[in-house]
Amino acid sequence: MLDVATVLLFNVAILGALVSPGPAFIVMIRSSFAGGRRAGLLTGLGLSVAAVAWSALALLGLEVAFRAVPAAYIVLKVLGACYLVWLAISLWRHADRPVESVPSGFGNGLRLGLITNLANPKLVFLIAAIFSTVVPAGLSVTAKLQLLANHLALELLWYAFAAFVLTTGPMRRAYVATKARFDRCAAVVLGALALRIAS
Repeated sequence: MLDVATVLLFNVAILGALVSPGPAFIVMIRSSFAGGRRAGLLTGLGLSVAAVAWSALALLGLEVAFRAVPAAYIVLKVLGACYLVWLAISLWRHADRPVESVPSGFGNGLRLGLITNLANPKLVFLIAAIFSTVVPAGLSVTAKLQLLANHLALELLWYAFAAFVLTTGPMRRAYVATKARFDRCAAVVLGALALRIAS
């Protein structure tokens, strides 16, 4: 059974990771602005499921496997960086188009969220670091499942909150008024993050 102090420390660490700028945050903002609340919620769901999948793999020792077989980690990093570059190019190319004319394939929130977080293998190291510093060793299977359920709930709550805030009338109007500039800035940030992931 997990004690309250461990859960609180874990939640603070995960929330710190969630609010920090990164591909997931950029994709969540853009998806909510362009596709509305439903797209934002679906993107958040995809991001959450992928992050918890990385958590489960971290608990299973994937970061140890990555250290033992660096080539596997390098391949995942390169694929993830290529995906983010593709997203950045798509954003840049469609920056001048009205929101309503952006291709719907880009706006498939669930798939977008899943792939974005799965394309970032550095997450497994971040989550493994949180586990190693916050979570006691030798957790039972039940405690690990509770931790994963807690992580999923935290991610879902955060992204649902973000989707509701980002899709309010004033936020959406501000995005529509500055769409070209926002999308190009987001494309540059995603490109920079791709380089960081690939390094």
